Amino acid sequence: MYDNSGARTSPDVNVSQPVITQTAQQLKVDNGDSGTVTVTAGSRYRFASMIKGGFVFGLASVASGNEANIRWCCPIYKVIEIQIPLSYTTLYYTSNTDNDAVGYLVKIKQNADPDAAE
Repeated sequence: MYDNSGARTSPDVNVSQPVITQTAQQLKVDNGDSGTVTVTAGSRYRFASMIKGGFVFGLASVASGNEANIRWCCPIYKVIEIQIPLSYTTLYYTSNTDNDAVGYLVKIKQNADPDAAE
């Protein structure tokens, strides 16, 4: 299955895809703070919101007052797929909770062979 850009994708974001590494990046937000994570331009990621709150993401600050920058939303206990546009290497995020929200960001392997180099 392919997305609107012609990139391979699974029929549902909850269906597993091969990933580049065995580890995921943990994103944690304490007391409504915001953060950033370095990503690879043009790559596809899956994000799972695991504990205490949903997350919002953008390519510029999504902290309070910057809601116009929100590009992706992930409710609690859900998985979303994020395609990073070319020329962007920073993903901004925050949560909708004042508690310690936790989620995991995993880079998806982009080619058909799960053992092939990226």
